[in-house]
Amino acid sequence: MKNWILPICLYFLSSPLQAQVDKIMDSTIQTVLVYPKGKPLASPIIGLNTQDELLVQFDDLSARYQQYYFTIELMDMNWQPVALNPFDYIRGLTQNNIRDYTISSIAQQAYYHYSFNFPNASCRPTKSGNYLIKVFRQANPNELVFTKRFFVVEQEVPIVASIQEPFDASISKSHQKIQVTLDLKKIQLLQPELLHVAVLQNTRYNDVLISNAPSFIRGNQMEYNADRDFIFAAGKEARWVDLQNLRFKTDRIAQIQQLGYGSQIILKPDQSRATIPYFTFRDLNGQFIIGNTEGIINESQNDYAKVLFTYRTNNGMPYPGQSLYLAGALTENRLDTKALMDWNQVQGQYEKWLYLKQGYYSYHYILRSEKNPEPINDFRWTEGDHWETENGYAIFVYYRVAGSRYDQIIGFSSFNSIQNW
Repeated sequence: MKNWILPICLYFLSSPLQAQVDKIMDSTIQTVLVYPKGKPLASPIIGLNTQDELLVQFDDLSARYQQYYFTIELMDMNWQPVALNPFDYIRGLTQNNIRDYTISSIAQQAYYHYSFNFPNASCRPTKSGNYLIKVFRQANPNELVFTKRFFVVEQEVPIVASIQEPFDASISKSHQKIQVTLDLKKIQLLQPELLHVAVLQNTRYNDVLISNAPSFIRGNQMEYNADRDFIFAAGKEARWVDLQNLRFKTDRIAQIQQLGYGSQIILKPDQSRATIPYFTFRDLNGQFIIGNTEGIINESQNDYAKVLFTYRTNNGMPYPGQSLYLAGALTENRLDTKALMDWNQVQGQYEKWLYLKQGYYSYHYILRSEKNPEPINDFRWTEGDHWETENGYAIFVYYRVAGSRYDQIIGFSSFNSIQNW
């Protein structure tokens, strides 16, 4: 393979392409979780032809038994369906009954809790790539209730990655740049442009950065380190709220209102942290953990509460021409109507009500221009950006063999920014 330089080609995987990804179509479905067994904060990733398993869980607040089924669908790198028959990538059944469920007890909010492990004896992926788990009612795929992404990976390409300060002095102390080097000795790569590297920060899928243009190719080594490659806003450590006990105030709770039909939680108002000095603490990087402080069963005895998040601007006025989002896993890591904060003219503040299960939640506020959204400025006015911030990163290497109709994931790596400290 010759030493040569390709032009840079870096872009965002935009949210319109992901309209049906990580989406709940039925308001009675809550707390959809997909993660490796025993690792509730880990990304939903399994190895191809391994013993890895995902645990899939969700609650049905209609509180009556319903027959749910699941299937999986192979997607391309941009989360669009591939032109393959399901039997080309599924070993087993294309429709699988979800048999395990528990009826809630103790909780004021009645619900049925469903769960299943995947892959299992009746359904297993045969190709690597991006996938959706699709859950629907009554064996009718048209009665879809939610979709959730997961990844099946092969480890054919070793990845070496590190975090650097960006070359641009104007953002060198506020942003993080990821340098990636691939070892391709196992791959007969005839067309380098068919290989794409995707870098993800803190499971913010809407803003994954993808490049198919390495800075250098030297023998079997392919390096991505151009000036504008893989630069992310560093932000600050995530905000938090502890909802593990709905009877006692924790440090972020202003009021707990016990109503006849459930609890209503008013959180203390949030404000911009852009001018607050940086300090480090352990956080969940926008994730959440379902749990309680009373030793009861999380899955079927944890209750739900209506929770009010408020954000106050410095001048008591809305941000002109900007949209404010409550970002994190609590809003499915999607910047849509569920995450969009509403301006309350009377109170002079942004507000968002969410219905949440008992647990510990972390989140950020993201401010984006309505006309010219620029993710690199997401935290500039709401959180502030500091190069030292601890963030988690995941790297996926996609490869589409010439003539193929799907994108393999031939390499994966995850690391944390503090590994560079």
